[in-house]
Amino acid sequence: MDDFKVKTVYEERTYERHRFSFSIGGREYEGNFHEGEIQWLHPHPKQDLNEDQLQWIESEVRRLLSENEVIDNAEELDGLEVEPMFPDQVHQAHQFKLNIEGEQFKGMVRNGKLEWFHPKPRRKLANDKVEKVEKQIQEKVKKQIDEEE
Repeated sequence: MDDFKVKTVYEERTYERHRFSFSIGGREYEGNFHEGEIQWLHPHPKQDLNEDQLQWIESEVRRLLSENEVIDNAEELDGLEVEPMFPDQVHQAHQFKLNIEGEQFKGMVRNGKLEWFHPKPRRKLANDKVEKVEKQIQEKVKKQIDEEE
């Protein structure tokens, strides 16, 4: 990935966003980063690359946006999904899955306690990063529980 650039467009408006651009193999790509989502402009990289390459590119874009202080670590989680494990039951348990640095992790939150399934991120990531991720997961689960009630 070469010549990564990012700038703010539509400054101080409700639809303010960050526009990024880069090139791969001489091909130019552009996109917007808005509300935690990458929105690709034409051409979309999936027209030229396979799914694994696209996942790597999106992970790299998020990393570079973080380095450029466009996103903070709270927005760094890629594809965090939370859903109830036992809908319509008295006890609340939620399962989650997310990608961190291109690798998928899964787990659950039950009675406020977070439990990771295999592989455990502490074996692959720095402790401070895992702690930030766990805090973000807890916040998202709490938000989901509030919405369910």
